[in-house]
Amino acid sequence: MSNRDRILEFALGLMNEEGAEAANTTRIAAALGISPGNLYYHFRNREEIVRVLFETLETEFRAVLVEDVGPPITPVRFAGFYLRSFNLAWRYRFFFGGLLGLLRRDDDLAARYRALQDWALVELERIAAQLVKDGNMDRPRGRDGLRSVALNTWLIWMNWIRFLQISGKDTIAPSDMAAGANQLFDVLAPYLDPAFEKSARRALAREAPKRG
Repeated sequence: MSNRDRILEFALGLMNEEGAEAANTTRIAAALGISPGNLYYHFRNREEIVRVLFETLETEFRAVLVEDVGPPITPVRFAGFYLRSFNLAWRYRFFFGGLLGLLRRDDDLAARYRALQDWALVELERIAAQLVKDGNMDRPRGRDGLRSVALNTWLIWMNWIRFLQISGKDTIAPSDMAAGANQLFDVLAPYLDPAFEKSARRALAREAPKRG
């Protein structure tokens, strides 16, 4: 593994455990046994490390929103889509837990995040529209009903980590993220076909990480 990859891997683990503010460049260099100059050769500061980690998160998230959710969207695909998205949030939980502070410190990161959010809302609306087309979801009322469903989905996904933190969770486990997926199902339940929802929840329960 190259020094650059070692820096990213260690920084991600450290920030996930202690928050982004814990990952100062001096601490990272000392923990990896490299000189500060070696670290600065790859990254000028912590913000650049965060930016590169976000690029990886963005790439993976874009893949989640377009892979294996083609028509028709089966209950298993539907459950798998939400599990993968919440598992991704867990792997980069430092970003979701400290989102506002990170965006305030880096205008470039903020612009990239807003672009991702705009794209994601379009894709989530597309997925909801496909469920309606498949006959597995009632079209929400109002001209912007599908957009509203997409927005609610995004808000729960983006804020689930912070909800857990505010609720007093010292350690966030993958099973906590599965609870977030179930929360999304609760929001969507009034619109979903009952048989489709039941099958999707069974798939979710089968594949979700169990509490240790």
